Amino acid sequence: MMEGNLLKLEHFASHDGPGIRLVVFLKGCPLRCRWCHTPESQHPEPELLYQQEKCLHCGVCGNIFEKTAPPVSQTDVENCPAGALKIAGFRMSAETIIAEAEKERIFFEESGGGLTISGGEPLFQKEFCFSLLRLAAERGIRCCVETSGFGDPDALKSWIPYVEWFLFDWKETDPELHRRFTGEDNRLILRNLNLLNREGASIILRCPLIPGVNARPDHLKGIARLAEQLDHVKEIHIEPYHPLAAGHYRQLRREMPSLPKEFPPPAVVEAWRRQIAEFTAKPVIIP
Repeated sequence: MMEGNLLKLEHFASHDGPGIRLVVFLKGCPLRCRWCHTPESQHPEPELLYQQEKCLHCGVCGNIFEKTAPPVSQTDVENCPAGALKIAGFRMSAETIIAEAEKERIFFEESGGGLTISGGEPLFQKEFCFSLLRLAAERGIRCCVETSGFGDPDALKSWIPYVEWFLFDWKETDPELHRRFTGEDNRLILRNLNLLNREGASIILRCPLIPGVNARPDHLKGIARLAEQLDHVKEIHIEPYHPLAAGHYRQLRREMPSLPKEFPPPAVVEAWRRQIAEFTAKPVIIP
């Protein structure tokens, strides 16, 4: 049985594709977005998280915090009397995930939902994702894939027959700014987006917008112009920045990038939506 590295399974989700969904959040991502809200999904292996607010400072863990890289041991977690330690990440087979999805089939059928593979980055575990998509198709479970588009084009193309919707992240129009914000430019991402469009895949552009970073007029206009060029982009979804990642960085004992500390006001988000909608006939939605 093929196994993948997972961060979590989210049951009864409603924001990762149509209807009620089981979302498979994978570990491992080649990008390092400054605004990443789940930094514990970036490394492909399990990682030790430290919940400082629970810590009794009893010293039982010894030198555990000198460990700077996986693997970590379940013993590390079990030895903590306060439950201040936990491991982010586990392995699960495609068959086990499908068995979990089967339990929720009635909800999928009544709501038009199904299974969503998200990240991390699904293309980082391309063989596992192909196996999972194929098994889901055999069971009549509809699938969405949320992807940054940064990965193997052949793998992405092989998924198309099994995917109802590609939820495609479009992070930054300018290639060099994309590199500055994520660690990689967007050329491969754009090629893969065009590939999906040529092959007739159904695409929703999902656009994270961060004040002071990429929420600029030229990028907003760029989103609209890109959507207008691609026949199979059906909708544009705005994903406003939220500052809730701070706790995740603390648990990883990593410094959070310098970003706004507040949610953008609804009026600002609506202004972004209008600026994009001015240049495209595609629906621009704030989910």
